[in-house]
Amino acid sequence: MADPKAFLDVLKGRKSIRSFQARPVDSEVIKKILELATYAPTNCNQQAWNFIVVTDNETKERLVKEAASNTNLRRAPAIIVVTYDGWNYKEAIQGGALAVGHILLAAENFGLGALPMNSYGADTQIKKVLQVPASETICCFVLLGYPDGRAQAMQPVSRRPVEEVVHWGVFGTRKRPPFTYGPDDWTLETLRMHQRYYCRKTTLGKEMDIMSRDERALVRNTLAAVKTSILDLCSYDGSYVSEFPNVPVQMVDLLSETSLYTKAAAEQQVPQKIRQHIFSVYDEQASTLASQPVQTITMIYKLERLPAPLRSEMFSKAYATLEQGGEFIIFSRKSNPFLNLFFFIVKILFGNDVRKTGMYAFFGPYQPIRVSHTLTLLRRAGFTSIDWTGYFPVPPFYEQVYQMFLQYRKSEGSSYLHRETRLTVVSRLLSALFSFQGFMRVGRAGSVVVIRCQK
Repeated sequence: MADPKAFLDVLKGRKSIRSFQARPVDSEVIKKILELATYAPTNCNQQAWNFIVVTDNETKERLVKEAASNTNLRRAPAIIVVTYDGWNYKEAIQGGALAVGHILLAAENFGLGALPMNSYGADTQIKKVLQVPASETICCFVLLGYPDGRAQAMQPVSRRPVEEVVHWGVFGTRKRPPFTYGPDDWTLETLRMHQRYYCRKTTLGKEMDIMSRDERALVRNTLAAVKTSILDLCSYDGSYVSEFPNVPVQMVDLLSETSLYTKAAAEQQVPQKIRQHIFSVYDEQASTLASQPVQTITMIYKLERLPAPLRSEMFSKAYATLEQGGEFIIFSRKSNPFLNLFFFIVKILFGNDVRKTGMYAFFGPYQPIRVSHTLTLLRRAGFTSIDWTGYFPVPPFYEQVYQMFLQYRKSEGSSYLHRETRLTVVSRLLSALFSFQGFMRVGRAGSVVVIRCQK
């Protein structure tokens, strides 16, 4: 057991832990943590909470399979399920949340890592598996264990300045991103404001983009012939770092926090290449993207996330950065009847707040591009030799969307991600459809476009 820490060290040193050692947590330590949890305040001193401790793998598997719980459960040595007498929902959530806060601080004090998790799955099925009475409200799951090396090395996230969040007397002015799907509602400042904290929504280096195998393969196949170094613009989460050929890559992000995220992705996906890669931050004051000219610049499924003024600015800098004869290669989802229908349904169901559909909230906004408008901006930037090709009339990422839908339904709206892949008649039909359409060039009918511009 670790020596007790000073209170402020515990308070400021705590961080969410998502990867653990295989080492089990002694039941006596868990009891001490939960004893400290019972010192949390409750409404009218009712102390109407209960804590279910799950350590056996069989129950964890049942929660994942039957209740569509977050698959991170499998990696945690212990899980604490926090419930509260549900006669009054607001009291239950308040009482449970106060106890969870004590659990997290107590775990830090005893040298353990913990993760509070609300994507725990379907309440009705969890109650069946864990035999929780109908009268209880499930408030939170807490994953508990000893942090592994990766988790120990992870630095705590930056905190918002207190001046930004404190209001005296009445709610004052606070800057915030628009959180809409439309990129033109955003600016470079609001994109950075959003990404500074949202990019640490999960573990550094974890894929945040939603993509299909075919979209990945299109990137890999297109770039396979590149033999010189590459500058990748807006890498963000490093989702495509493993698809680059064996050449040095400079990955440019919008701010230092996302650059760290991209670097972590590279360290995990291509550790053997990490020394030849460079990680840098976009400088809006500079006239180029790099200090030296480059032969190839890529932008991979990020153009659909940028406001038009920022697109124009980046296109001009890309042109200025390229060597004579160099190439700017853009991969992007484009306006397409099937894609447009998908986003129409999403906005009808969830509204125009991008955070409500976690699949596109990570970077910021999202809107498939119009090719004609993009070509106009590229020509204004100086590019005259431009060629483009459309692929995938039916968007192949529908496979992922369907799996997300299954997870959302089975988890009773708890989550989209961290899911089991489920094989159904529909999933098999989709797989067959995407195998049939392959990589045919379909021009304007495509849902994905590859634009190649030569200087």
